[in-house]
Amino acid sequence: MRSVFNLAIEEKILPQTENPFIGVEVNENKNKKKTLTKKQLTTLYLTMGQFEERERRTGDNHRARCALYPTWYWLTVLDTLRYTGMRQNQLLHIRLGDIDLDERRIILCSEGSKNHYEHQVPVVKWLYPRLEILLERAQAAGAKSSDPLFCVNYFTAKTDRGNETDQLQTIKSFFRRLSKECGFDVGPHRFRHTLATELMKAPDRNLQMVRGLLGHRSITTTMEYIDINLDIAGRALERELMLYIDVEPERGEMLIG
Repeated sequence: MRSVFNLAIEEKILPQTENPFIGVEVNENKNKKKTLTKKQLTTLYLTMGQFEERERRTGDNHRARCALYPTWYWLTVLDTLRYTGMRQNQLLHIRLGDIDLDERRIILCSEGSKNHYEHQVPVVKWLYPRLEILLERAQAAGAKSSDPLFCVNYFTAKTDRGNETDQLQTIKSFFRRLSKECGFDVGPHRFRHTLATELMKAPDRNLQMVRGLLGHRSITTTMEYIDINLDIAGRALERELMLYIDVEPERGEMLIG
């Protein structure tokens, strides 16, 4: 419409000299971010704990039959996604040399990033021991600094270690099986949405910090994770409405007629 009005004004078809559509934008339809609740996270880790115990009892013989084995490896994947907010593609592009445990940071290369920019994320204390073990075991399996870190084939009977398609398929199989066992959808991006949403709920939230952690180029994208707490919003609304409403509503009545 803006272009049509511009043409009509230029051709003197319309009498006005200003386009009424200047500055008007159509908002994109944005679905609510899919996150994991605290209860779901608890269920998820309890489920992995059950399979971890089962794996200890049965030994290595049954690993090839279950997409959740080896559990220690997949728990490292879960914790990495949960505590960094990185994307699945970024996870699969991490090389051993991208992990700096001395400086407690992970380099996320541009090849794995959605916006093709390299950035870094911190290694928090809950993630540190798992990454330390993963690095040690990957190196013991013969992985070099330039090899992918998150490659389950280091720890299974499979020998194909450099096939990105195969690694993508294994992580898809893992989350498909985990979702089935938990009874709700679990996916890599839900951890990213959950971390971002929780950080944006904090009273002292730092937009630039969250933006940098998630690797967003625009602060607008980060702002999408701000969600309204309906309980808090409802109490605030009632406080404001009481300033000009004289009568307390009866139980079951509408606040405003």
